[in-house]
Amino acid sequence: MGWFCRHKWLTAMGVIVVGWICFQTVRTCFLSQEHRIRHALHQAVKDRYPKAAQVLADRYGIRPFKPSRKDDVYCGQDRVVLVHGLDDPGIIWQNLAPFLWEKGYQVFVMSYPNDQVIAASTRFFFEQMVLLAATDPGPVCVVAHSMGGLVARDMLSNPEYAYAEAAAARQVPEVKQFIMVGTPNHGTQMARFRIFTEIRDQIFHLFRPDTHWLHCLLDGTGAAAVDLLPGSAFLTQLNQYPLPEDTQMHVIAGIICPWLPQEPLKNFLGDGLVSVDSAVIQKVPVTRVNGSHFTMIRNITSSSNRMPPAIPVIRRLLKNQLTD
Repeated sequence: MGWFCRHKWLTAMGVIVVGWICFQTVRTCFLSQEHRIRHALHQAVKDRYPKAAQVLADRYGIRPFKPSRKDDVYCGQDRVVLVHGLDDPGIIWQNLAPFLWEKGYQVFVMSYPNDQVIAASTRFFFEQMVLLAATDPGPVCVVAHSMGGLVARDMLSNPEYAYAEAAAARQVPEVKQFIMVGTPNHGTQMARFRIFTEIRDQIFHLFRPDTHWLHCLLDGTGAAAVDLLPGSAFLTQLNQYPLPEDTQMHVIAGIICPWLPQEPLKNFLGDGLVSVDSAVIQKVPVTRVNGSHFTMIRNITSSSNRMPPAIPVIRRLLKNQLTD
């Protein structure tokens, strides 16, 4: 007892770690039930607070990116849609969106309730693409980060949406190119730690004057994190769909420890959240870049002049596609 009293903080940490391991072990046996409960809770909260849910819903959708300078006028024609991932309020595009805009692209940012079941986000994305086609049915390129790649890939390959046929009928824009950045196509165990990204997301929204006190539930209850676990029902189904035939696809995978001599270990660590093996899809070209899940596509601070390594790759891929 004396040792435990002298090292009470170490003891407390040990109890927390053991408790977390036990919880995650037991949780694995009930993931399908957890998924249903989280989805039902999300629906119940929206039904209980319809006005707050509608205010939040009005924030979502495909919106044109506009730089902060009011006198800037867009003059380009080539369109790019950016899709963020889990628990991201859109700051992931703080470097890529202005870069593409300055290069003459018409940039759109797709935002959605990213905590909800991924299938619901897929449907919402499809509905937003229908609205986009109503204003301009011309082709687009899609760049998606992390879970956003799963949302976009599900939309393009899920037979429920028959996206290629809808594009041929000009009901939705044709997706000429689809670039996935740090997308866990085969899942990630790090989804078990989503509480930390959820905290970051809620802190960001905390300072918005119209944020509802139940925002943390109105934007989803974490069911997406269950979908992101390896072997989930969502990923199992998604990986059985054939890849879209009329869309050029490319995977960008991050390497957080490029200095390691062992290639298998570098690939296993990947970008710190998604391993290279999880990002890779058979028959889809892959480019590896040095950086973490976030730093490969954006800088930590807005004042940094560093060029995130994935951005030149995206620029080259878009340029090659649009000149073909």
